[in-house]
Amino acid sequence: MSEVKCPYCGEWQEINHDDGNGYDESIEHEQNCVGCSHWFKFTTSIMYCYEVFCQNGDHEMVQALDDSPDFFTCEKCDHSELKRNDKETCNV
Repeated sequence: MSEVKCPYCGEWQEINHDDGNGYDESIEHEQNCVGCSHWFKFTTSIMYCYEVFCQNGDHEMVQALDDSPDFFTCEKCDHSELKRNDKETCNV
């Protein structure tokens, strides 16, 4: 997966994370471009995202959008689902 673009040639780079390289947020890291062989620096910032769900399907489902009567969300958590006319339910 490409993660950064070389500032010199624009080639997308996959960061080499061997031995934890590139993860420390407090320092500048260096990488050699696979396209033009220039060295460039990059910094890292890590973001954690969480979704919260009810236990044991204890959802309080309500219609989420006026123009989409089949789309429901839980009022207590981040769960949502699409309830089709044929009674099939899809978690989204």
